[in-house]
Amino acid sequence: MPMTPQIPPMVARRLSQSARLAVQLGLEMVARWQPTRLLCVSRHGELVRTFGLLQQLIRQQPLSPTDFSMSVHNTVAGLTTIVGQQTMPASSLAAGPDSFQAGLTEACATLAVEPGPLLLLYFDGMVPEFYHPWVPERESAHAVALVIQRGEQWQYQGRAVAPAQPLNQALAFWRHHLLNDATLVLPGPTTNQGWSWARS
Repeated sequence: MPMTPQIPPMVARRLSQSARLAVQLGLEMVARWQPTRLLCVSRHGELVRTFGLLQQLIRQQPLSPTDFSMSVHNTVAGLTTIVGQQTMPASSLAAGPDSFQAGLTEACATLAVEPGPLLLLYFDGMVPEFYHPWVPERESAHAVALVIQRGEQWQYQGRAVAPAQPLNQALAFWRHHLLNDATLVLPGPTTNQGWSWARS
């Protein structure tokens, strides 16, 4: 597990692995780029913690106040702004397997009417075994952050046939960006459907 020096130890101990990665990355990006808005995106959010709470309810056991407060989908957005002592507007978004694409769309729409820069922070972690029949992907905890401003560098091209892709949308985008690819197709929620982007 990477070190998270910007998160107070008492806070870090309460966070899931993916949330810790996301908050640390968010704090680093805020310190470096001073974004004016924060958009947190996650397909599953704090699903492991939420599943644990559901198990406690089934067993009629008392719920942990900490687990309950940390189970909401905007945990990362709240902690990034609180720990970073930021007053910027922050929101959270989830759209199933299309969550990262939805985040890019939301970021572009926001920047069309509001000045930037905007921090797009995507994170996800392990899915409890109970959900494996419905969510076959097996991903380790990860986080991807983009500071986005108005510009022409990337343009959305529409739907396209998506090649087989072992990575989710956020990791696929990051891989193509690091490889400096001129075009990329983010995998969509159904076989062979994807979202095409081009670098100018």
